[in-house]
Amino acid sequence: MAVIHKKLESFFEAIATWVYAHGVLTLIIIFLMSVMLAAQLPRLTMDTRDQSFFHPDDPTLVAYDRFRYEFGQDDIFFIAMKPEKGLTPSFFKTMRRLHRDLEKNVPYLDEVDSLINGRIVRADNDTLIVEDLIPEPPETRDENQRIIKLIDHYPLYEDFLVSGDRTLAMIMVKAQAFVQPPQDDLLTGFESDITENAPSAAQYLDNQQNIEINDRIREIVDTYRGRGIEFFFAGTPVFAAELQRGLEKDLGLMTPLSFLLIIIFLSILFRRVSGVIYPMIIVMLSLISSLGLMAVWGIPISNAIMILPTFLIVVGVGDAVHILTIFYRNLQKSPGHNPDKKAAIICAVGHSGLPVLMTSLTTACGLLSFVWADVAIISHLGYIAPAGVMIAFLYTLFLLPALVAVFPIKTKQLRTQGKPPVADRIFDGIAKTATHKPLVITAVWTVLFLLAALAAFNVRFSHNAMSWLPHNSTARVGTRLMDQKNGGTVMLEVIIDAGRENGLHDPDLLLRMDQAGKTIPTICEHNIRAGKVVSMVDVLKETNRALNEDIESAYIVPDTRQLAAQELILFESSGSDDLAELADGTYQKARMSVLAPFTDSILYKDYVEKIKAYLDRQFPHEAVTLTGHMALFIGITKMFITSMAKSYLFAFVAITLMMMVMMGNFKIGLMSMIANIVPIVMIFGIMGTASFPIDMVTILVGSIVLGLVVDDTIHFLHHFRRAYDVSGCVETAVKETLHNTGRALVITSIVLCGGFLIYTTAYLSCYVRFGILTASAVLFALTADLVLLPALLALIYKRREPALGAVAKAAGQNDIQNLKGI
Repeated sequence: MAVIHKKLESFFEAIATWVYAHGVLTLIIIFLMSVMLAAQLPRLTMDTRDQSFFHPDDPTLVAYDRFRYEFGQDDIFFIAMKPEKGLTPSFFKTMRRLHRDLEKNVPYLDEVDSLINGRIVRADNDTLIVEDLIPEPPETRDENQRIIKLIDHYPLYEDFLVSGDRTLAMIMVKAQAFVQPPQDDLLTGFESDITENAPSAAQYLDNQQNIEINDRIREIVDTYRGRGIEFFFAGTPVFAAELQRGLEKDLGLMTPLSFLLIIIFLSILFRRVSGVIYPMIIVMLSLISSLGLMAVWGIPISNAIMILPTFLIVVGVGDAVHILTIFYRNLQKSPGHNPDKKAAIICAVGHSGLPVLMTSLTTACGLLSFVWADVAIISHLGYIAPAGVMIAFLYTLFLLPALVAVFPIKTKQLRTQGKPPVADRIFDGIAKTATHKPLVITAVWTVLFLLAALAAFNVRFSHNAMSWLPHNSTARVGTRLMDQKNGGTVMLEVIIDAGRENGLHDPDLLLRMDQAGKTIPTICEHNIRAGKVVSMVDVLKETNRALNEDIESAYIVPDTRQLAAQELILFESSGSDDLAELADGTYQKARMSVLAPFTDSILYKDYVEKIKAYLDRQFPHEAVTLTGHMALFIGITKMFITSMAKSYLFAFVAITLMMMVMMGNFKIGLMSMIANIVPIVMIFGIMGTASFPIDMVTILVGSIVLGLVVDDTIHFLHHFRRAYDVSGCVETAVKETLHNTGRALVITSIVLCGGFLIYTTAYLSCYVRFGILTASAVLFALTADLVLLPALLALIYKRREPALGAVAKAAGQNDIQNLKGI
């Protein structure tokens, strides 16, 4: 293995030699590559929809797309109006104007529903008439009272278009499910509306179109403020829009803060202009190239990808730091006023190239584990993040020697010191304690490990994206109000397939659907209870009552197949298209929409299973399918669990094998993973103690941290092995290792910790938790490498005579002296 390491060091020296000789050419090539990728940045998109969590072929998403293709959109923009004086003529007048403005000015609109166009069904002799509740605003108290009575007369309105206590009135804006592609074929209109491939081929509204709708709605509503009416917004599209605003705000704040942190850190560390500018150039070009590569691959910025810029900035600068530290030390040792910067940079790249490559590979490997995640946006991170890490490594490997070759660098002479630096004395104390009392230290860490593992059992899975928003955010305030006052803001869509054409005319099936509509609101689990159930049965009952002199006792479903068919035909002939959203054209499939409060998806699972069990009993001969946003939320939660298991297992196995190969020793490789598993368990202990859930962002912590924390271990063991071969004494080898690498380990860990703590400034709380946990893990890992790892080495290795001869020993001592300053 030593021979292989020597060959690899020679390989990196050869690269640095070539780059130094062709510095200008190298800079031009990398600059052109970066410009080409930067040109793709305008194609970069952002996607915060729930659908973005799913791969295109996921059965849950496929079922949801088919539902949207057949029945339309279930994404609803809820606008709640809270009038100070109640449902007065003045309020209805304002509501009607707003309703009409929304109909005229909202893009990609399907329909607007409110009390203004609330369905009124009446009969004129043998003619069924369906008309709007408020075609014109009431002018008198009597007209207004008539409308109030009609509202009470139609059960469909309550907890849907108006709250039960009549303090809120709703306007529901429904967008098109998809944008119809151009009809090039004249025969297209004569084909069947639904084909096997139609749902997947449809151009469903994307995130940007939803944002456009949301922004236009808010612009229109803002013109109606100050009229004695409070406005509130809710619905999954509203939440997605607010989430995107949060992501944009966080990116705009955290990325500059990350650069500022790096500038401050590099200034303190190197006290040179080149020591600040060179790493910043590398990091900036790496970030731009990575984002450009995202655009080329069609990967949007999502809730998971949002961590990428800051992550690449703080991680990417570490490669340059390790090489520059040795370069500047070698440069300072050069005699005379004309230092040999060529020899200094070639030596630095040759010496640090291998450990930097190893750390880049382990970090990339930890991130690569996300590729197999069931959650699509996490899988996307598994593609682009490792690519970004390796881009940063390659740019460091080629840009640094090129920049050094092309631009002049001033030399600073080393200052002599009368006594060892304070840092070295601290490291000596750590080495002595760790190697003299390894059993005590190992026992203490074991206790901490067990306590953290015990606390980790309190960690739970969660997906309540609304809780990420601040308590005063418009989406969260509006959702909370509408969940309390109205039926809810999240849809569970039930599709009942009778299995035959005109099967929905069966009075027995209609009666069972009617009973389901009454029973589902009584089902409660985890305090989740549906506020409203809407189906074609409501249309039939309203029609049947209208055809029977509008008496309340006739508010029932027809009792014969012929009567049901006739009433449906009459309703269709009235000009209303309401049935198109509630049943398919052949009356084989019916849609039943269940409106429920917004809550943690993990709780929806038990609630929906309870409803599913009831529906299976209620419809034993029909096929029942559950979809809608509530089903998407449940699917996301399930994918979190499987994704976590896959990514953590892959990361652990792959990195363990890599450590064994890189160290060239099974025992050292396996032992090193003990020190790196401890920080992972510690952060799960923090999560259990602080009640931090495993959600879409915190699920990333384990694999990311595992890929990062091994970096310090690699540098430590790389130098320990060389020092131990020379001295044959664990304590001496640990002291030499800490003298040579201790400062670099501490400094890079501080940078990582500071970089991740920047996430605590985020608008969304999920990123705040991510920053706290990841920064804590870095500190735990640093402590484990400085204290636990030497103790474990002391337990494994015994004092022995150096295996090398006197000549080799002297050469080894020279090698160690060259390592000073790492």
